[in-house]
Amino acid sequence: MAPKRPNKRRQDDDGTSSRLPKKGGKNKRELTYDTYDEAMDGGVDMEEKGERYRDGDKAQRFYEKALDLYKKAYDFEPTYDAAYNQARVLFTLATSFFLPPTSVSYLTTSIELYRHAVTLTENTLLQLDAGYNLAQALLELAEVIEDLHSERVDQIRSIRNEAREMLEQVMLGQEEYIAANAEDLEMDQASEMLGQAEAAGPGEEVPVEGEGMDVDAPAATDGEGDQETSTYETHVPTPGSLVDTALLLVDTHLTLWKSLQPSSPPNEAQQIAVRSVLDRAGKIVPPGRQAEVDLAEIKVLLAMDEVVWEAYKADAKAGTGVEKSLEGAVSALTTLLESLDVQPPEQPTLRAEILTTLAETHSTTAYRLLFLAPQLPPDPSPLAQAAWFNLSQAVTHWGKALDLPSSADTPKTFKPSVLLELSKASLSRAKLKDVNETAKKNAAQLIDNSLTYAIRAAESLAWGSFVKPGIGAPAAPYQGGWDMEWLARTVLLQLIRIDFVAQNDMPVTEQTKKQLEVSGRGLIKRLEGLGGDRRISAGDYQRWVEEIIDEEEGISDAEREFWQGLALASQKKA
Repeated sequence: MAPKRPNKRRQDDDGTSSRLPKKGGKNKRELTYDTYDEAMDGGVDMEEKGERYRDGDKAQRFYEKALDLYKKAYDFEPTYDAAYNQARVLFTLATSFFLPPTSVSYLTTSIELYRHAVTLTENTLLQLDAGYNLAQALLELAEVIEDLHSERVDQIRSIRNEAREMLEQVMLGQEEYIAANAEDLEMDQASEMLGQAEAAGPGEEVPVEGEGMDVDAPAATDGEGDQETSTYETHVPTPGSLVDTALLLVDTHLTLWKSLQPSSPPNEAQQIAVRSVLDRAGKIVPPGRQAEVDLAEIKVLLAMDEVVWEAYKADAKAGTGVEKSLEGAVSALTTLLESLDVQPPEQPTLRAEILTTLAETHSTTAYRLLFLAPQLPPDPSPLAQAAWFNLSQAVTHWGKALDLPSSADTPKTFKPSVLLELSKASLSRAKLKDVNETAKKNAAQLIDNSLTYAIRAAESLAWGSFVKPGIGAPAAPYQGGWDMEWLARTVLLQLIRIDFVAQNDMPVTEQTKKQLEVSGRGLIKRLEGLGGDRRISAGDYQRWVEEIIDEEEGISDAEREFWQGLALASQKKA
């Protein structure tokens, strides 16, 4: 799920609360921000207004005003707070508003400021906090560069390795703090629970909050006397925050495994490094977060299976057991999902994550079976029948994930991402019509399902009027960062793909045919009207083809030529 956003920093020299009372409207209008404190307070105020609006033009303007004020505060006094807050707002603007190349520039500056912030304090806890957020920014930058320039393998790997090293330092620092303050942490936790129980009263439920990187507490001193007397809004390491770091660190290791070119299994040292992180987290994990660590264990097995498959799939033989390599993971994920009913997780999005991982595992199995199917006689093809079953299971699990209630922790991309996967799986099931009798009988309905899911995904991303234009010219929504834009582009290309498949010997209803004329081939023309950073380029079409090949283990010559034609047309119009 989406990483938690780092907290704002505000310095207060008199030792009072770091969150000062809001000033009245008249005073706000009269503020000229002529001092460090005024600029910092104004920056926090503008940032909080941006958070209230969340997205759109107004939110962006408030964040930009906050950034200007934090810069002004830094010019008055180059403090950790001022540098950290600039980095934080830049990260927000880069990930929630701007698109490349602007977002890449903002991320790069955010990274530089997080690095600089570490040098502006001797407080170990503040250094750990900035280090964790520095790692997040590095990982985000690596993702964007990989999306746009996958050929820059060495640069991407270098950025991720820096993030990995930083997370290792943060985790070590958290462990040292927790070990040195174990008794105090236990007393604080017991006192907090007692206070909640007294406040709740008899017969009332006591809420239990998750322990994450966003736990605020007064800063601890670093043992160097009164050199740093200011009060900060600080993240005190807890078992829960250590688990956050461990999970992100494991995920970074696994991404490095899977991105190695050419593909090869991780060496012994790389495997031991991941094992060590999980073992250390396992010794301290709170009961409500055990399932998250268990899921990470399964993801390690899935990552190992993936790199082995990619390295040796050219030599894979049907009937040797390779078809069943993911059955153990499916069983483990199913058991883990059932365990949530016994021990409810602290993280409300965990059930959805397990369901989507289970669906992805079934989907991966299906495409591998179809890759191996040509090795066996075609009539009937047992591997094709097994592929149909696994795709059906994937649809079931994605459907359950879609039906789960949303929470404040649910990423904005979650629902459209699941709808997109449902569209892809339905289309793949329809394409099995020549080898599966059930697929043949339901092909038209499956195409309709695929189209419906894709349109719903577009609508949930606010691209509905672009996909199904009504009165007036179709318009793209206000940009919401690269993740949202990348997902939207993928949904739009999926709609075009549905139309291509439907036109190639696929039964479709008259209603679906009419809809595809608008939301399929008609979409191609509308995409040509997108300009600037939102233009669909030849590179986008090429990346889409690579994604299909990566997910489905191949692509037909006819479809490859179709996308190459669109890429060439886009190149000519550039």
